[in-house]
Amino acid sequence: MGAPRDERVPGVRLVVSLYREFEQVARRGDLSMAQYRTLLYLLGGSRRAGELAAANEVTKPTVSSMINGLRQQGWVDDAVDETGDGRVTRIELTEAGRARLARFEGELADRMELLVPGVDRAAMVAFLRELYEAHAETREERLGNVFGTGP
Repeated sequence: MGAPRDERVPGVRLVVSLYREFEQVARRGDLSMAQYRTLLYLLGGSRRAGELAAANEVTKPTVSSMINGLRQQGWVDDAVDETGDGRVTRIELTEAGRARLARFEGELADRMELLVPGVDRAAMVAFLRELYEAHAETREERLGNVFGTGP
């Protein structure tokens, strides 16, 4: 007799399966999932490279390479950190970056809808929005823990 099945497992498997599908979309285009996460993070405002590295849980050289690629695409640009003495730069999202982010999210949403045919679209959108908002409520605390500013 097997162990009792955890009722949460299908949800976990769905998230992993969707992520795999999203990675395939990214591989066929010009924006990786890591770059997407960075652009999405920058949507909330400019950040220092160290903050981007911490949020992505990668080294500073790794994030520097990614930022250079995003700069070459015209999706991010440097800005002077007004809170310091002008020596620190922040990375900010450009209008072209915002546009690419929106197109990519549309591509991912289209793929997701193809993977769940027959599901009530309005109900799915409402449920996913509710999940996203609940997840977002803990975002600052999670990021504070990453940056060493949380509880």
